[in-house]
Amino acid sequence: MVRARAALCLLTACGSAGGERGAVSATSAVATSAPPPVTAAASATAPPVTAPPEPPRIEGPAFVEIEVEGWGPAVVAVPVGAVGPQPVVLATHGNYDHPDWQCSTWRGIVGAERFILCPRGIPRPDSPSPDDVRFTHASNAALEAEIEAGLEALRRRFGAQVAEGPIVYTGFSLGAIMGVAIAARARHPGRYPAMVLVEGGHDRWTPGTARAFADAGGRRVLFGCGQPSCFLDARRASTHLERAGVATSIVGVKDAGHSYGGAVARELQAAWAFAVDASTPGAPPP
Repeated sequence: MVRARAALCLLTACGSAGGERGAVSATSAVATSAPPPVTAAASATAPPVTAPPEPPRIEGPAFVEIEVEGWGPAVVAVPVGAVGPQPVVLATHGNYDHPDWQCSTWRGIVGAERFILCPRGIPRPDSPSPDDVRFTHASNAALEAEIEAGLEALRRRFGAQVAEGPIVYTGFSLGAIMGVAIAARARHPGRYPAMVLVEGGHDRWTPGTARAFADAGGRRVLFGCGQPSCFLDARRASTHLERAGVATSIVGVKDAGHSYGGAVARELQAAWAFAVDASTPGAPPP
């Protein structure tokens, strides 16, 4: 009889204390029950987590010629080894000059990154020889048209490796003179936030051209000089530009002559950040 009652008590959780313990134990068993294990088949259906691919490095020779529709081939200094889309520096030569010389000099000034596009212009009939042809520009309108065609050719050749966005315009002598007119026409607002004008273009700045440049997104002009007269003209031009809200800087050496190489190039290299900062999207105003 005692054994039967004990067995019955075990089955019915006899006593209030025992009943509570039995209820908690049952609830705990439900709350802490583990989910079913993940099977190998279910795990295999989850997509793998992969890092995005790194942009390819730009390969190829450091200097190339590219065909430009309707014009002579342009010279391009290629940012070999750079990763991702690279901005463009436009280097326009002077009269009796050569695009190869511009691209070579500006590669030293700019550094390893950025594409440098050097339009060819038209040959001069009084070049030293058929093996030493020099070039000029027929007009600022012609140079502007050649620039447009050159940019299209650059993007056809290098595709997504060429960054969209602002371009730094650089010009020497005639290229600088014509650059002022191109910037003031402002057919592409925001394209040229910064200009580097070497030994030319200073006397083309007026209150009107300075205002047109500023209204089109122009923010900075860096003047490079190799002669005393250049420094004088650059200071006058700076007055118009500063009044229009454009920051300016004048660098160079007074005894280098009408040149963009040598000591003038070293001064431009030291001041290059002044132009680059203005061409960076989202950069603060000067």
